[in-house]
Amino acid sequence: MKELKVAIQAAKEAGNIINRYFDSNLKVEKKADNSPVTIADKEAEKKIVSIIKKQFPDHNFLGEEFPYQQTDSEYKWIIDPIDGTKNFIRKVPFFATFIALEKDGKIITGVVHLPKMNILAYATKGKGCFINGKKARVSRISKLEDAFFVYGDIDEYYSKNYDKELMKMVATCARHRGFGQQWGCIFLAQGSVDIDLNLKAKPWDIAAQKIIIEEAGGKLTDIEGKDTIYSGDYLATNKKLHEEVISIFRERKS
Repeated sequence: MKELKVAIQAAKEAGNIINRYFDSNLKVEKKADNSPVTIADKEAEKKIVSIIKKQFPDHNFLGEEFPYQQTDSEYKWIIDPIDGTKNFIRKVPFFATFIALEKDGKIITGVVHLPKMNILAYATKGKGCFINGKKARVSRISKLEDAFFVYGDIDEYYSKNYDKELMKMVATCARHRGFGQQWGCIFLAQGSVDIDLNLKAKPWDIAAQKIIIEEAGGKLTDIEGKDTIYSGDYLATNKKLHEEVISIFRERKS
């Protein structure tokens, strides 16, 4: 698929830019929402968009760092040049480039590239998920008591009054860790963990993950079970555990 090849090329070239900046003394700016941004974020997104536009000049773009004029195309590229900018700034190599292609509201292609870790995951609708060229598959864990649960920022659970549900998950699951959504995606797709829940996420944080996890046999929705990347949160599982986790987080409303 041409779109996937172009996305992989864009992710790799963005990775070269990001890696060059990793060991430098970066000036950190603050965006309107008080989140950090660096020249590496901006240059990587510009590179990704320029590569894609050469092949698909009429396609739309939704990126984290810049606004884009929209066309009437049914295709939209959704881009996060550096997911994990705070890690990148602190020289923690757990960050990734996310690139996804949406057609008529459905994600059809996705790439997740961890440039400092030399990990490349990609998927196309109906073609499976691959991590460094090897086909990936989610776990077969079917009991919450046996599950490995990973999560996003804990303060979000408290700010949204999900702290009791979080503690129930922690107490019930066999193991729990906060790896960050880059590793959460990779580990879930390859069957190393079983549940990944993040209560604060933008579409560009979610889009590529969705197709990678689902093509590996998993499921990604919002915390209420809606099939969307636009709710501001996401729950990703090996599918077997999905409804049980949703039911726990619905308890607050019952």
